[in-house]
Amino acid sequence: MSKTTPRRSRRFFTWFKLGLLLVLGAGAASLYTPYPARLVRELRGPARVVIKKVLVKPDEKPAPPPAAPSPAPEQQDAPQPDAEIPFAPWNPESAFAMPAIELPPFPPALPERVETGKFEHLNTISPGVNLRSNIHFNPGTTAAQDRGKREAYQVNISMDMYMPHAATGDELLHANPQLPKVLAQFPQLMEKARVSQWFHALYLHKQNRVRKNAATISYLLDRHNFYDTDTILEIEAPNSGRKVLWIQADMDVVSDGSDGDRLPTMPESIRKSDHYQPSTSYRWKKRTDRVNPLLPGWQERLTKLRKNPKDNKAAIEHAQLVIADLKRYSFLLAQYDPFIVVPLTVKSGKDTGYRPQAGDYAAVIVGNRVFPAIVGDFGPRFKTGEASLRLCKEVNPKSSVYARAVSDLGVSYIIFPGSAEEEKGPIDYNRLNSRISELLNEMGGLGAEAQFVELQDTVPPLN
Repeated sequence: MSKTTPRRSRRFFTWFKLGLLLVLGAGAASLYTPYPARLVRELRGPARVVIKKVLVKPDEKPAPPPAAPSPAPEQQDAPQPDAEIPFAPWNPESAFAMPAIELPPFPPALPERVETGKFEHLNTISPGVNLRSNIHFNPGTTAAQDRGKREAYQVNISMDMYMPHAATGDELLHANPQLPKVLAQFPQLMEKARVSQWFHALYLHKQNRVRKNAATISYLLDRHNFYDTDTILEIEAPNSGRKVLWIQADMDVVSDGSDGDRLPTMPESIRKSDHYQPSTSYRWKKRTDRVNPLLPGWQERLTKLRKNPKDNKAAIEHAQLVIADLKRYSFLLAQYDPFIVVPLTVKSGKDTGYRPQAGDYAAVIVGNRVFPAIVGDFGPRFKTGEASLRLCKEVNPKSSVYARAVSDLGVSYIIFPGSAEEEKGPIDYNRLNSRISELLNEMGGLGAEAQFVELQDTVPPLN
């Protein structure tokens, strides 16, 4: 008996160890089944319920809740995720709910934090100023503190501009390569040429205008009108000593002027065009008793202004001056008379014999064509390159009160100071053509390829 007892004990412990290993193995295998997760939820309590709120309009019964589908047999014991109940439990307050409010859509998602740094955008705006905008978001303090700081929310403007020098000699060929073929003594004329003080004065006025407008973020002088003058030269002809003022520029359209003696009726398209003025600097005393066609309109305007004299003082004074001129003088007609406009800048400074006056003759060169004209008006101090509608149409038939004749700087305005006729009056076209030819000969004459364009009077005859 003593020999069999130890043998049974060893057999008992062997089966015990084997059973324990089986239990531990089964427990480990259960971790890979859905039962542990279900056990955890049971320990936590009932599942979390997500309730959707339903607005019920007045006098409207809530829709009955949909029946929940029965789970398949194989899914009855499967663990279910957090359930989302698609209906609201009965709530007595729902009968008194306000009508539904439609809110605007939410804006796009905003970043979690505002980034500091540099954001750059380049945009080209009409009429030719390149605007390069840079926005800097700099770290600040609090809104309550930063609101009171002027520098916290401000715009700093920096504008870069090239300042051109006056073209001389062969530099003029960039504007019109045909000049040596049009003017027989072009090289000799350029040797005698010197840059006029008025060129520097003109660009000084341009600078001051840009400074003034940029300080208030107002309308800046555009690219076209800033770079409208290639040069202003004072030239003394080598042989004759004839003084010539040479302006190299573009050609914009002017529609100004009126004359009741020659044109009793003004076209609507002219007198209602932008920036139209009824008078020109070149004028003469009326020769008939015909009323200027613009006089009644200005008299009516003055009557309206006088209804509020305190606020319209300056406008009343201007209207009175215009009315007095229209009663006494006649003026050039931009639609029919070939004339050019010279900036008022040339009226300032010391007169060295090159200062033009209203009525002086001028030759206008475009390509190889030469047109006769007179100095008919004085314009703004900061721009050049303007001519009457008649002259512009001779140069470019497509030009109009809203379309310039020449956009580049290929127009040479050759003015002969002191050449105006003693007696002022309407242009004598025979005299205009012959006198321009004489003055051109005094400065060396035209080249073999030049084409002189004679102009004739086109004002309609009076009935």
